[in-house]
Amino acid sequence: MKVRNSRRPKNGFMMAEVILALGIFTIVATSYSKALATLWRTTAYVKEKQVISQIMDSALNEALYLQRLEEGSTEVYIEERDIDLETIVVPIEEMETIDGSFLQNMWQVTVIARFEQDGQEQERTVLGWRYLPLYR
Repeated sequence: MKVRNSRRPKNGFMMAEVILALGIFTIVATSYSKALATLWRTTAYVKEKQVISQIMDSALNEALYLQRLEEGSTEVYIEERDIDLETIVVPIEEMETIDGSFLQNMWQVTVIARFEQDGQEQERTVLGWRYLPLYR
């Protein structure tokens, strides 16, 4: 009995397979690198927003917990982050409660942050209120 070798050389198919595999690899690698770049930009953007929020929260708390509030505004420039912070303290004249009585010695503190992000001027505001008799 004779054994036949059914394998024959596949001439020409090897080069086409390599080119097709390289093409698929290139498409996948390009998509992956673009996704990573987008993820990196988004992460940096969110991180910067978080830092600005923490700075604003700190400025608001600092103003709210002063021993004595005075009407007016102050501006602070934070050089490390290139942020202008403006803190505005205003007395609230008459604030009515649910039962109809009026609160006196109420103050509104507003912190405004102005900064540049992604080439655009941005402005964020945070408000806080303080009832002076609670802090004595």
